[in-house]
Amino acid sequence: MAKKGGENSKKAAGNARKAEAANKKRAEEQAKLDAAEDSQWAEGAKKGNKKKEEAAAKKAEDARKKAEREALLKEEEDSLPSKASGKGRGAAKVAAKRAGKIDDFLNDLPTSSEISASGIDSALEALTLTHKGGAVSDKDIDRHPERRFKAALAAYEERRVPEMRKENPGLRLQQVKQLVFKEFEKSPENPFNQATNINYNSTKADVDHLKKEIKKHREDKYVKN
Repeated sequence: MAKKGGENSKKAAGNARKAEAANKKRAEEQAKLDAAEDSQWAEGAKKGNKKKEEAAAKKAEDARKKAEREALLKEEEDSLPSKASGKGRGAAKVAAKRAGKIDDFLNDLPTSSEISASGIDSALEALTLTHKGGAVSDKDIDRHPERRFKAALAAYEERRVPEMRKENPGLRLQQVKQLVFKEFEKSPENPFNQATNINYNSTKADVDHLKKEIKKHREDKYVKN
């Protein structure tokens, strides 16, 4: 009888070890599932935050550009000559400038030159030549274009990715994004492709030299004698 009791004890101990091992394995598997779920949740939250950050950055960049354009137009409007019929005439000239037609505005300037530009962006750039201080000011010089790169790329992708997917229906999203990025690298919307960029540790003499180069480039581009 003693032998049988010993065998039962061994069997019970073996069963207990098996049960313990099974429970441990289930616990490990559950821990892995919980970790994977937590990782997915964290990744989803991260993507959501990234999208919000990019949207906020785009909104801020759009607001900055709008403010710069409005400030430039206001500055040019305030610089119009004051004459007897100046009010009505000035309003007409501002309207002409907004449409990209600035020849009438230049008729009041003491010069025989004529500026030719089409489109609002080109017109605004050409109008900088009428500034007394030159084509660009110190605040226009950008020592850190990398600070604007992320927001500019996000805005460019938001516009071009849907268009590129229609143009290339057989490509995966990642392939389309790669094409858009390569396109953005050469785009004038890329902050690193701006003529006003300069090294962050450039001297005042370097800045003055760059400003003169920009002014000459714009004169060659827009001024017709």
